[in-house]
Amino acid sequence: MATGSLIDAIQSLTPEEQESVREFIEFLHRGGASPSSSFLSAADEFIHEHPEILQRLAQ
Repeated sequence: MATGSLIDAIQSLTPEEQESVREFIEFLHRGGASPSSSFLSAADEFIHEHPEILQRLAQ
């Protein structure tokens, strides 16, 4: 996804959804055992904590 498209997608979210995206990015930056496992852990946590955002993005 191009940077502009990503920014547009994030800007179209509610403030609460934008905060969730920011928290997800911070989680990724904190890191973990390895880059791939960090991403999977972050994705799993995000999916678990914010299913409504994913449902809206899927529409």
